[in-house]
Amino acid sequence: MGPEYRTTSLLGPLARNRFKKAGMLASLALVMAAGVVSPAAAAPRSVPADVARSYGDGNQCDKHNHRIVFGDHHHNGKKKNRCEGVTGPTGPTGPAGATGPTGPAGVGATGPTGPAGVAGATGATGPAGVGATGATGPAGPAGVTGATGSTGPEGPTGVAGATGSTGPEGPTGVAGATGATGPEGPTGVEGATGPEGPSGAEGATGPEGPSGATGATGPAGPCEDIAASQSTGNYDVRSAVTDGGQTFVGIRSDTGDTVGPFTWTNLTSHPGYPGTAIVCSTSINEHGEGGTAHPVRIDVLTTTGLVYETTCSVEPSGPSLDCDDNPWTQLVSP
Repeated sequence: MGPEYRTTSLLGPLARNRFKKAGMLASLALVMAAGVVSPAAAAPRSVPADVARSYGDGNQCDKHNHRIVFGDHHHNGKKKNRCEGVTGPTGPTGPAGATGPTGPAGVGATGPTGPAGVAGATGATGPAGVGATGATGPAGPAGVTGATGSTGPEGPTGVAGATGSTGPEGPTGVAGATGATGPEGPTGVEGATGPEGPSGAEGATGPEGPSGATGATGPAGPCEDIAASQSTGNYDVRSAVTDGGQTFVGIRSDTGDTVGPFTWTNLTSHPGYPGTAIVCSTSINEHGEGGTAHPVRIDVLTTTGLVYETTCSVEPSGPSLDCDDNPWTQLVSP
């Protein structure tokens, strides 16, 4: 409305402005307390700058002498002169408030029972069940014996039985009288010669005849010989003379499942060997403890009755023999 129709305020423009702000804050607080909208939705819309100036500095019209009002005002039924400002833009819609809790479910009265439905068609008959057979009941009492029936017709004759065994022979009858001698028959064929009879008793030994002359001496047979010795459980040794008069000494291990091969050493070339033409037999002997190195003695016998000897050293850990070039020594003849 124009200045000539408005009621003069005794408070002045500054006091009126304060009351308006206080009213807006009170309304905002009431809405937020009631939980109707969120604080963002309850915030007042933005006010145009010209309106804010009109409340801040006491001017009631803008620079075009239009009075700022909210809606149309009438006086005595007539629209009076007024200063009307430009309508500000609509503020953004605030976010929807939180959904309130769901109320309790209502409990209505139970309705009346409906009519019975039409009976359905009868289903097909199922297969007959298979039950277990029941136990046999007790036997009933014996019936009365009936009358004896008439004799039936005679049956057919059976098959003849097998013939029985022959009975024992009867006693010999009395000998009859001797008949007359018949005529002599023809001479039969000569029979085969019978077996030779047993030899007669041996006769007495005759006197010894004179001795025959001594025959010539035959050639000497081959000289071959072997001897063995085993003083410990992990090896054994041998000495051998071969055809031709050569002498060897050998050693092998026998600690494992399979006995090892012999390792042979030829002693024929050692100094003092009696000669291949006369060596004929041999012997071997250990002298010492089996766990440490010790000597082994090898002897040979010649066809002339002489004995020769040489030595080797045995190492049990190998085992091995070390004969070096030990000489043969003649021993006292047996």
